[in-house]
Amino acid sequence: MSKHQQISELTSERVSTLKKRSGFLRLRSGKRYSTKSLVLESKAIDTTDGEQSARVGYTVTKKVGNAVVRNRIKRRLREAANQAFPLRARPNHDYVIIGKHGSLTQKFTSILKI
Repeated sequence: MSKHQQISELTSERVSTLKKRSGFLRLRSGKRYSTKSLVLESKAIDTTDGEQSARVGYTVTKKVGNAVVRNRIKRRLREAANQAFPLRARPNHDYVIIGKHGSLTQKFTSILKI
């Protein structure tokens, strides 16, 4: 199997993401779950077109650290979501994962348990 085939297999299993600020702001009024490593916000989507898969947005504030630290946290959270969300996420729901500094130092397996 070539390197390009391996990469395409990995990207096909990725969870779809929120891109626009309005999607993030809409979830502020939803349910919140907080731990020492992250905050998870969720809210149902109003869809009349049919069932839509769950979407995820990632954010880390500048209070956590510089760009290198924030990007590393987002990479860890993105991979955790790609492993956990296909099994646990509800259809027709959007999620925002807000990374805290604890997600940088916490073991990856404990992030997956959340």
